[in-house]
Amino acid sequence: MRLITTGLLAAGLLALTVPALAETAAAPVRKTLEQVATELSAKGYVIREIEMDDGHFEAKIVDTKNVVSEAKIDGYTGEILRLERED
Repeated sequence: MRLITTGLLAAGLLALTVPALAETAAAPVRKTLEQVATELSAKGYVIREIEMDDGHFEAKIVDTKNVVSEAKIDGYTGEILRLERED
C-alpha cells in the first residue's frame, strides 16, 4: 500500500510541475527597427525607408544590383516575407 501511495504522490507532484514549466517559457520578442535595419544591411541591402505596421516591418530597399523593392518583414524573426520590385 505504501508503494501505491508514494507513486500517486510522485505523479501528483510531477503533474504540478509541468504547467509551471510551460508558464516560464519566454514569449516571443519582437525585433526593434534598429535590429531589422542592421540585418537588412548585413544582407547587402541599402535601406531608403523603414517603418513598423501591424506587427511587421515595411521597408523600401535597394539590392546590390541597384534594384529598388518594397519588403514586408516579419516583426519577430526578421525574415523577409514578401519582396516586390518597384517599377
